[in-house]
Amino acid sequence: MMRLVAAVLVLVVAGFPLAVYAAAPVTWLSLGALAVAATGVALLSVPLVTAGATLALVAEAAALLIARTPVDPVGAIVLGVALTLLLSVVHFAARVDGAWLGPSLVAVQVRQWLIVSGLGVIAAAALAAVAGALAGAFRGVGLPAVIAAAALGAALTLAGVVALLTRRHATPGKSAR
Repeated sequence: MMRLVAAVLVLVVAGFPLAVYAAAPVTWLSLGALAVAATGVALLSVPLVTAGATLALVAEAAALLIARTPVDPVGAIVLGVALTLLLSVVHFAARVDGAWLGPSLVAVQVRQWLIVSGLGVIAAAALAAVAGALAGAFRGVGLPAVIAAAALGAALTLAGVVALLTRRHATPGKSAR
């Protein structure tokens, strides 16, 4: 059952770029993504599914770049949720492969996936709204200034993740400041 859900998600993720621009470069990338991710689903291999999802993201970026479509936050959020669910489903299926799962366990897991997806949608919508509001402040600003601001945001995010992981994996008995 989990493989079927993952296979449907692979079709969605690999087909998403084709909905934007169904031409040769995008089609080939999407077919590669489909082949790699489908192999990952068949083998319950998270690394293969991740590689296939990455190819799908590259195909999506290429499609958006070539087609020069307007910003579509809803489409981006749907693709993000599908990618997240795909990786979560394959990871869960690999962990419980061959085990009998009771209905209550499956219900708890599905509820967890829905909560994470819902929170992701809310966060993405809020960030899109903030980005829309900030877009006016960057009109007329040179590209190097925009890139510098984006790099600063990425660096701050990375610093926060490193600090969080460092605190979480600090040695027992010592204070993690």
